[in-house]
Amino acid sequence: MAGNGIAGSAGVWVLGAFATYLLVLLGIGFYSSRLMDSVDDYVIGGRSIGPVVTGFSERASEMSGWLTLGVPSDAFGTGVMAFYNGLGMIPADLFAWAGLAKRLRKYTEIVKAVTLPTFFETRLQDDTGRVKGVSAFVLMIFEGGYVGAQIVAAGTLLEVLTGVETLVGILAGGVIVVGYTILGGYFAVAWSDYFQGAIILLAFILLPVIAFANYGLPFDELAAAGSSYASATAGMTGWAAIFGIISYAAIGLGIPGNPHVMVRFMGIDEVKNIRLAALVAQLFMFVAYIGAGFVGLYALVAFGQGGIDDPNNVMPMLTLEFFPGAVAGIILAAALAAMMSSADSQLLVATSAIVEDVYHGYVNPNASQAKLVRYSQFVTLGLGSASIAFAYLARNTPIYTLVLDYAWGGLGAAIGPTLIAALWWKRTTAEGAVASMIVGTATMILWTQLSIVVDAVGLSSAIEGSPFLSGLVGVYGLFPAFVLSTATLIGVSLATRPPEGVDDHFDVFDKPLSALSSGDTPTGAPEYVTDGGRDVDPKAVTETDNVRAHVAASGYWEEGDE
Repeated sequence: MAGNGIAGSAGVWVLGAFATYLLVLLGIGFYSSRLMDSVDDYVIGGRSIGPVVTGFSERASEMSGWLTLGVPSDAFGTGVMAFYNGLGMIPADLFAWAGLAKRLRKYTEIVKAVTLPTFFETRLQDDTGRVKGVSAFVLMIFEGGYVGAQIVAAGTLLEVLTGVETLVGILAGGVIVVGYTILGGYFAVAWSDYFQGAIILLAFILLPVIAFANYGLPFDELAAAGSSYASATAGMTGWAAIFGIISYAAIGLGIPGNPHVMVRFMGIDEVKNIRLAALVAQLFMFVAYIGAGFVGLYALVAFGQGGIDDPNNVMPMLTLEFFPGAVAGIILAAALAAMMSSADSQLLVATSAIVEDVYHGYVNPNASQAKLVRYSQFVTLGLGSASIAFAYLARNTPIYTLVLDYAWGGLGAAIGPTLIAALWWKRTTAEGAVASMIVGTATMILWTQLSIVVDAVGLSSAIEGSPFLSGLVGVYGLFPAFVLSTATLIGVSLATRPPEGVDDHFDVFDKPLSALSSGDTPTGAPEYVTDGGRDVDPKAVTETDNVRAHVAASGYWEEGDE
């Protein structure tokens, strides 16, 4: 269906809603720009973001155009099996909040790390620079591609809604994201995610409810359209069905390796608030994934298999079908919100990899905070421009594939095993981490090209004759890449010398927070906070203040160290 026709049905309301939305984002950016005094503020918001905003931001940063356009598109083409998109994501996100968030928040505060590469280097005691260099390179490549994927999605939607050329849509979406990220850094990103997340949640509640009121449950119509649409395995049997389910479940393996998700744990204000943030994120996730799947199913019922030329248009088409222009404009802004909420987070992570890990880590360790913030803004502009160019070149690649194969999977396979091991396994070594990142990256890239390789070496007929091999070749690449990356990490770490003194670090994780505070002052606050006995309200003492005081007392970190 032509973009101009859709634009005409939405009319001025879509443009008006989007313009209002743009003004709100820019307002958030300008306000947040007043809160940046250091690179810590720019990258992780000075560890001062509350639990509700953090929970919304963690989900909005991950869901992106892949959820708003990709998952409905998958459901439109696959049927009920698309609900398996949440099969791996929901439990994996719960694991991240329960098993990684508190440790990562504490540890990065202790070692004063605002990025994952710096955390890896310090935790693994690597003085060669290899861990930081390799991980920073991986982040720059895959996060930059991720930003491009979101801009493609935003450009596609703008083209559908307004009838503008693809290049104009890509430029408009890119300029908005880059603009308010430069202005406000993490503060702007987190608060815009909160605003955008509320719109996304509302959209994926309203659309299925209105569709249900019009059509009832869609399953009988799906079965009439084709038995595979109502099948839990999309009509597949045997090894094909097994590997198909594994592919969906494996999507969740990407969560620990995607820094734009992990940085939310690092930026929350207090460790005790992680539980509330996790509850917000999980409720958000459950509703959004179920709603996105039903949007695709109801679009199949409403328009039929051939009713939509481009499956990426499923969500906007169904919105325009059910709502008048004013309401449609607001809801369709939600789709743009999801794309931009991911792109800004990914752009910030890529920026931090260059400025904090490369420039500050290698080139100018003594750079002032003002200079680091200024350089971060310049790098954000440069990376954003490169991502816009990439978005234009990749504009014809399906968004679902572009995100999963070339961004989410690469980060999950390269970074995920090392992050989990660094927080939970004392035996992890720098050599194991570097080898794991290289193997994970290479496997993910090669697996996406596996069909081409198979054809080139003449193995196509042999693989097609084996149900197991044909199913394995078709499995989502993150599954084998994550397995091989993890095996490499374990094997190389066991064969190399582990860092020293890790027991002291892990002791901090295992103690109750109350055991980390000092009883030497009337308020119960540690000396680090009371500044030598000055009265301080104990309610103002955060868990991380206590942790830092405990570690300072052990001699690992001294007050004033940078």
